Amino acid sequence: MFHQSNTEIFTALLITCIVLLAMTGCATTPTIVGQGIENQSESFHRAVAEQEIQVQHAAVMSADRADTLICPGDELKLSVVDTEELDGLYTITAQGQLELPFMDSIHVAGLTSVQVTKQLETTLVTNKWLYQGFAKVSASIVRLAPVQVSVRGAVFNPGRVTVNQRPLDAPEQTIDQSAGDYELGRDLTAALRATGGVRPDAKLDEIYLQRAGTTYRLDLSALLEGGDMTFTPALMAGDQIIVASTGYEDARLIRTSQITPPGMRVFMSNLTAPAMDNANSAIGNDATRLPYGVTLLESAVAANCIGGAQSTNAARSVVLITRDHGGQDPVVIKRKIDDLLGHAADTGVNPYLMPNDAIACYDSKFTNFRDVARGFSEILAPIFITGGLL
Repeated sequence: MFHQSNTEIFTALLITCIVLLAMTGCATTPTIVGQGIENQSESFHRAVAEQEIQVQHAAVMSADRADTLICPGDELKLSVVDTEELDGLYTITAQGQLELPFMDSIHVAGLTSVQVTKQLETTLVTNKWLYQGFAKVSASIVRLAPVQVSVRGAVFNPGRVTVNQRPLDAPEQTIDQSAGDYELGRDLTAALRATGGVRPDAKLDEIYLQRAGTTYRLDLSALLEGGDMTFTPALMAGDQIIVASTGYEDARLIRTSQITPPGMRVFMSNLTAPAMDNANSAIGNDATRLPYGVTLLESAVAANCIGGAQSTNAARSVVLITRDHGGQDPVVIKRKIDDLLGHAADTGVNPYLMPNDAIACYDSKFTNFRDVARGFSEILAPIFITGGLL
């Protein structure tokens, strides 16, 4: 009677295990449903969210307007012939004033060093410090202050950014007496890098700089190929930068350059079982920091989704969680590893990854079935042993 009851229990458990194994073997990847989801058999291309950019009467920026303009916080070196009292280093005030000893302050914000030189010579003659023709002034910028500008449009992280900011842990630099204002930290490319770089849909020949009520149209197409940077304008506080969009993803912009991301962080998960972690899959910080321009296949290699025994790993799959350009809603696609290997050059099957994308690897049906069967065997073995003893 007792043994018959045990037999019925064991039979019921066995049938339950068989059903669960069959169901689990079919559920190797998540059931993906909902809006914005792409099936593994469909070609995938990121869309571009519409943006409203209305720019009227854009002017072409001349070379002299691209020169460095003096901003509050900049430090100037002045040298006046036969007037040593005025020689020295001066910091421009928050109001944009140059404060000189024994005379009224002069508003210099928004001027070039050449314009400041001429204005000082005129001021010295007007205040009867020097005679006309004898006022010889040399003014040059020796340190550029950080400035805040706003960037919007086809960049990864639009918003207000600070450019040319010295790190807090950097040692204070001593200003030497050399002249010159060449500093890449306060030009247009620095602002684009501060926002994470331009997106693949950026229209590089239609970048707008709004300054003091005037809008300038700039063409940075040459920078993508490492072209001339001499006409990249320096920025001043309050500038607004607008990057227009082409409305589609251009693969030529998905690579490292002066105005695109040098690298990116990608979130990865390659868990054989929930109890195991990414460390067992050799996914460390170096693996999740990838160069800009890698594809889903290359990131799957970095996550150790590819390789191993062909009989068990060939049917693995990978899920990509990304977003449309300028969009906020996640878009999820899944690809079989075999499909990625067979169509590596097709970006519709093997798309490029963008910063902060996420990928997750899933085992093949065989591996999943094997692991579930192993788990049930660990549960049933003690029951059968106990039943045999009874």
